Amino acid sequence: MLRPRAAGALVGITAAVLTAVAFGTPAAGAGADDPPGTGAYERATRLTTVGKPLDLLLHPESGKLYVGSDTVAGTPDGSLAGVYVVDPASASVRSWVKTSPGSTGAPAQLPGKRLAGPLPGDGVHYLVGLRGIAAARDGNATGTGGWLTGTTITQAKAGAKAGTVVVVRGTRLEEVAVGGTSVTVERTLTLPATGGPLAVDTAAGQIWVTDNTNGLLRRVGSADFAPDGKEIALGAGAAVSFLEWDTGRGVLWAGRGTVLEAYDIASGKPVASFDAKPGDTVADVAVDPRSGRAFAVWQDWGNPPEEGDGVGQLSVYDTATFEDLDLGAELPGVNGQLGGSSVAVAPGGDAVFVASPSDASLTVFRAPVPPTPSASPSPSDSTSPPPSGSPSPDPSGGPADPSPGDTGPGAEPADTGTTVPVDGPAADGNGTGGTGGTGALGGTGSTTGGGSLGTTGDGSLASTGTDVLLPAAAGTAALLAAGTAAVLWRRRTSGRQEA
Repeated sequence: MLRPRAAGALVGITAAVLTAVAFGTPAAGAGADDPPGTGAYERATRLTTVGKPLDLLLHPESGKLYVGSDTVAGTPDGSLAGVYVVDPASASVRSWVKTSPGSTGAPAQLPGKRLAGPLPGDGVHYLVGLRGIAAARDGNATGTGGWLTGTTITQAKAGAKAGTVVVVRGTRLEEVAVGGTSVTVERTLTLPATGGPLAVDTAAGQIWVTDNTNGLLRRVGSADFAPDGKEIALGAGAAVSFLEWDTGRGVLWAGRGTVLEAYDIASGKPVASFDAKPGDTVADVAVDPRSGRAFAVWQDWGNPPEEGDGVGQLSVYDTATFEDLDLGAELPGVNGQLGGSSVAVAPGGDAVFVASPSDASLTVFRAPVPPTPSASPSPSDSTSPPPSGSPSPDPSGGPADPSPGDTGPGAEPADTGTTVPVDGPAADGNGTGGTGGTGALGGTGSTTGGGSLGTTGDGSLASTGTDVLLPAAAGTAALLAAGTAAVLWRRRTSGRQEA
């Protein structure tokens, strides 16, 4: 029988263990404050070999991820600008389109500023410099295309006609054809005011262009390249910074500073509005029709702690009910001081890609895997087997032999440094500022390490001197057993010292 002092210590250790089970092991990539088992998206890997990513596009046919990038300041091996092609399955770089047509026609290494849209089969159209438009596919070392003269291109989307791109240049909306060595304007529409972000439905032949001056979204038919009279009035608020079209539901998603809005095209009315947490703004949204979800990236704009906390957010919304599904993840270090973040999603929502110019990274998040249900006992089972840690009864009817974990009055502990393996946070603590991804998209990554259970998550119980890491399979029973053994050992040691 335990003395009262030892029994009290066991209660304290048990409470600490249960507290650790409840709060001490956040899911990888889910944020330190997220309780385990929330079903949130989890960080799978972080790629830092694609320069400073400015825009993302997941090709709808080839499934390859295209990354438009700028260089990273202070890179010792030269500029990292260009367009990267990433394999989504392994999160590895397949190829790098390093040079693009320059303003004089000669190839030059320029940033892939914005990815306008996919090419048939594979590849992308993208913007370079102030007025350049290029095309490239996986395996190309340089892009093809050319430059327009005159006003700077501010917006670009794939046109309804194959091989074309719709661009905004001041008050002009233009449809241009991209050739091998040139870009040609085919049609021009003069807008009532300076044009803003675009959304294009190539199948329906419709173009939506933002008029931030008059607070409108205006529809243009791609057949005659003229306004068809359909307009949606924007409410009071900031200018629209991006548009994303959920063509299946007929909804336009608009980013407006600290607010993300959704507009129903048929009624012309807003159907949803989501506010940022203090210090954040919405940077981009990607809609996945297959899963019926919209994925938004919110990025911090402040210098913590004065103006913000330095942590962005990936949020997930239901595109039918416009509910926040509470499946998102925190994005440490994602802020808007070096450019806007962008997001892309794999069909079905199994993988989400977040580009962060602020820390020159591409992070891959994976959807949570539903737990495998445990097998139910068969109705024919008359008895349940004893727990693996319980001693088996002696066939002769006598007392059972003690198990190796039992300690008698004069026994010494076999190992005072016992650890129980655990599926815990990654070795880098899943914190900010890590270098490089430690696992592929389909890999497992690191499952050991972390900080103190009490404050930093490393699983160390300071009251016993014994490292006990939360087990994935052994569960609380193993932790309690380790705690009990530690208490008994301390009681014996104390007894010997008093003697």
